Amino acid sequence: MKILIVKPSSFGDIIQANPVLQAIKTKWKDSLVDWLVFTQWKHVVELFSNINNVKCWDRKGGIKSFFKILKECNKENYDLVIDLQGLLRTAIFCRLLKAKQKIGVSGMKELSWLFLKEPYKRDKNENAVIRNLNSLSYITKEKYVPCFDIKINEISYNLLNQFAVKKDDKIVAFIPFSRGKTKTWNSDNYVVLANMIKSLSKKIKIIVLGSQKDYGKIVSDNIIDLCGKTDIKELSQILSVCDLAIGADTGAMHLANAIGIKNVFIFGGSDIKETAPYGNNAKVITSNLSCSPCRGKCKFDKEKCLEEIKPNKVFESVKEWIK
Repeated sequence: MKILIVKPSSFGDIIQANPVLQAIKTKWKDSLVDWLVFTQWKHVVELFSNINNVKCWDRKGGIKSFFKILKECNKENYDLVIDLQGLLRTAIFCRLLKAKQKIGVSGMKELSWLFLKEPYKRDKNENAVIRNLNSLSYITKEKYVPCFDIKINEISYNLLNQFAVKKDDKIVAFIPFSRGKTKTWNSDNYVVLANMIKSLSKKIKIIVLGSQKDYGKIVSDNIIDLCGKTDIKELSQILSVCDLAIGADTGAMHLANAIGIKNVFIFGGSDIKETAPYGNNAKVITSNLSCSPCRGKCKFDKEKCLEEIKPNKVFESVKEWIK
């Protein structure tokens, strides 16, 4: 079997599609599996075990790039193509792709269902991990237990050692930054939370992870700012040695969950039923507002969802995990 998974973006969504890859290898042990991804997220897919080839689609290349990657993929003569993105451009891509069998995902958008078969109508209460797996189940008539597999070939403490973080320290990672104000908890709350966490033990070291543009956004003597100092591979290595991650509904947090470390997600305006982390490693904290969680259609100020979540509430979950 030669199989292509089409899931070009973005960070967290790609992580939530990882169990499909593992399920394919469970069903067809000797299958060859490629993954089509936008170039900017190539290094996320490279973290996955069991990938044969990463097919890179230059999102900025326009129609020329579209037909270039289509031509490249058509040379592979795939037996099965699964579009887990479910948008118009990926559906058109799959429609033009030469393959023996093609399937989309439930909840296909932008009229993409006109070009590619939707296995069943979307269940609004279904987690994205399960929804992705059900596309494969539609083909095989079998059910699969979600299993993440992130390969981390080497662990390096070089960066952490520069900030006096030792192997016997307990490391707590803050991953606060996400696209949109409705997902990003106030920076002052993280400072207060850091003070609370440090009161538990001197052996706890708190690091904050993010991009270069996030550097300096959270300032505290109790926090080591590593924003902009890691690429995706280094990010995975650092997360693998952390004891706990705390942060927003963002790709790096979903990576932490997939790696298997304990984590606390602070949810604001995200659709928690769909995008919540899968498995028993995570605690999800939402506001006490009667309208929460919303689906992006809230008539109120969605930032209130996050304002309602206080550091004390997060700290209670942190204490449970650290114990």
